[in-house]
Amino acid sequence: MFTRPGMYALSGPEMETVAGDRLRDLCYLDERDDEYEHVRESLRRYGKLGVHGPFAAIFDVEGRYTDEVASVYAEVYHRLGYLAVERLLDPDEWLPLTRLREWVGERDMRRSEVEAAFGAPSLRVGSVCCYAPADGGQWVFFDCWDQVTLRYAPGEGRFEGGFDRDPLVRDIRVPAKDFEDGLVLTLYGRVLRWGPGWWIHHPSETQTDEQSAIAEQLRQIESIDPSQRYPRN
Repeated sequence: MFTRPGMYALSGPEMETVAGDRLRDLCYLDERDDEYEHVRESLRRYGKLGVHGPFAAIFDVEGRYTDEVASVYAEVYHRLGYLAVERLLDPDEWLPLTRLREWVGERDMRRSEVEAAFGAPSLRVGSVCCYAPADGGQWVFFDCWDQVTLRYAPGEGRFEGGFDRDPLVRDIRVPAKDFEDGLVLTLYGRVLRWGPGWWIHHPSETQTDEQSAIAEQLRQIESIDPSQRYPRN
C-alpha cells in the first residue's frame, strides 16, 4: 500500500475519505486550492458513489476495492508531487502498454506474466500494479484479484484460508475519458462480471461462426423463457 501514516482504511469508501482529506489538507497548506478543485472535478467521472462505485457495480457489491481506490489517488498524489514512484517508463517502454487490448485478447494472465512482459511496476498498491509514463500522462493499472480458498487442515480439525502468491489479473485500466471505456477485462474479469456465459451476450471478435450460432440460439431461448438463462455461477 502506498499509504502514509494515518491513511489506513478497511474499505474503498474509507480509503477515498482518508486520501481525499489528506490531499485537501496538503493542497490547502501549499496554497493549491485550484489544483485540488480540479482533482475533485476529474474524479467525478467515477460517479456519485465515488471511485469505489464502478468497481462494486461491475464486479461485486461486497468487494472492498481499497487497493483500487488507493491506486487512483496514488496517481493524483504523484502528479501533484506528493508521491515518488520507483520507476517512470520512457516512450519505448510505454509503447507496449498502449496495445493492451490486443495483448490480453480473451485469456488469463498472472501478475508474474505482467511484470515479465512490462518490467517492474512504477508502484505496487496492494493487489494493483501501477505503470507511470515519464511524460506525466495517465497511468495504466493492472488489478489483480485473489479469492480466499479454504482447505481442511488435517489433524487440526479446522479449515484454513489461503491466498495465491501470484494472483490472476482481473482487469486492466488504461487511459480513457471514462471508466467503462478504459476497462480491459481478462477472461477471469469477464466471468466475474457476466458469469461463465459471458460469451452469449458479449461476443468477442475472435468468436467462431459455430460459437456465434450457439450464442444466438441461447439468446432466443432466453427471450422465450427467461428461466432458461445461463447460470451466472
